[in-house]
Amino acid sequence: MLWERYSLGLISGARVAVERFRELLSELGQDRRRAPALARAYLAALSGRGDVLPGARRALALLGRRFLLAIVTNGYERVQRSRLRAARLTARFDAIVTSESAGFAKPDPRIVDVALLALGVPRHEALYVGDDPRTDGGAASAAGVAFVWIDRGGPLERGVARPRRRVRSLLELAERL
Repeated sequence: MLWERYSLGLISGARVAVERFRELLSELGQDRRRAPALARAYLAALSGRGDVLPGARRALALLGRRFLLAIVTNGYERVQRSRLRAARLTARFDAIVTSESAGFAKPDPRIVDVALLALGVPRHEALYVGDDPRTDGGAASAAGVAFVWIDRGGPLERGVARPRRRVRSLLELAERL
């Protein structure tokens, strides 16, 4: 619920970072005043993680030979950039757009517009690839950009943007394009 409220612009990213731990501590019957310290520790630890999905490096190499690539994320600027550095993927992207740097979060289409501007690509030539039909598909659809859904086995809910294509991984997408 917190990320949903954040994506709707109802609360700040800083508040999400702390409130999720306040809620957890409350459910565990623990002291909620520990939430700010837990939030700082969590973000610091997360910033050092360079996790990469299977096949992603190969997919990005293949895609990067033929297309300009951007990341559009509702994640925190410092955390996302640190994670990309840790994964040694920063150089694979021509633009990195976070909701924190853009000033709005997916599904707001303006975040897609920021990425398109950074890439110098018109919307009719762009393809938005994401794993969340509600936020990613919603942003793409509202921005007038074709959406490809990376389906990891979840249902496609009613009322969300319909993807142009459905793939199981970035590597499958790279091989199809």
